[in-house]
Amino acid sequence: MSKTAIAEVLPANVLEHPAVYAWSQLQPERIEPESIQLLKRKKKSTVYRLVGVGPNGSAVIAKRCGTRTAMLERMIYEELLPQLQVPTLRCYGFLEAGNQEVSWLFLEDASGQAYSSLNAEHRELAGRWLGMIHTATARISATLPAGLPDRGTSHYLAMLRSSREHLRQQLTNPGMLPDDLWLLDALAADCNVLEAHWSELEAICELIPPTLVHGDFVIKNVRLRPGPEGLQLLAFDWEYAGHGVPAADFAQFTGATISPDVSAYCAAVNWDTGKPTVAEIQRLAKCGKFFRLLDEIHWESNLLEYPFQEWISLPMSCLKVYEGRLAQALREARWS
Repeated sequence: MSKTAIAEVLPANVLEHPAVYAWSQLQPERIEPESIQLLKRKKKSTVYRLVGVGPNGSAVIAKRCGTRTAMLERMIYEELLPQLQVPTLRCYGFLEAGNQEVSWLFLEDASGQAYSSLNAEHRELAGRWLGMIHTATARISATLPAGLPDRGTSHYLAMLRSSREHLRQQLTNPGMLPDDLWLLDALAADCNVLEAHWSELEAICELIPPTLVHGDFVIKNVRLRPGPEGLQLLAFDWEYAGHGVPAADFAQFTGATISPDVSAYCAAVNWDTGKPTVAEIQRLAKCGKFFRLLDEIHWESNLLEYPFQEWISLPMSCLKVYEGRLAQALREARWS
């Protein structure tokens, strides 16, 4: 989680800062940080780095988010990843933030080398890591923690339908320009085409056993650390994780995806039913591109509810990019 800090006005007494106050409730050895860095602020979550309060003077990540999200991540860090025997961040604690809807999650700061999808060694490492994760998940499938969200094809189909409905509702938004209305129509039409071929996506995805899905397997959510046998991949920000088809985690070179090496994955994975072929995983990765785009379109479409052009211009510019990528993916699949 080594991210660039955002400027923030701090209180005169640092102990009054909400992240520091929440951290103090866990009764750590050190409470007052050397500095506080705001890493992310969104509508439903805020992330801080508390410098110097962790073990041996390390930094602690304080994440304020919805309680369901915090509990999911806590479960993955404390219950699931240790069973899979992969490198993971240490979870320092969980605290409800005065009500049942919002909570704090405190995690080890993810330091290490940045990942590059243009680096063949990094992509091979990511492929082996996924193979190890999926093999281990299959072996403990009967004892997976309860509460993992569904990440099967039905999850993405529901996302497609929800996004399309929201896009259509915005056709009467007075803040929309003529070109915006054309874009909304084009995106809705793309969704229609994709839904018409959904059974073909499902047939491809059914060839792969359900497994742990990260859900946001992108460059900003991984670091590389030296280990006993070379570089190790460390993944974090599991708030979109679940159990289902791992297609989205295989998406190749769309946005800032990890783009794991498919051949390295096939060499590393080992199921009772046998190994998948490179061609099967490549087809799965193409499905993953659709799933990633649906996720991004769903996110941006939810930001269009305001009736002012200046407020919706940014999400509309993002949707324009995604429509181009979705239309191209449909053409590549010969579904357009």
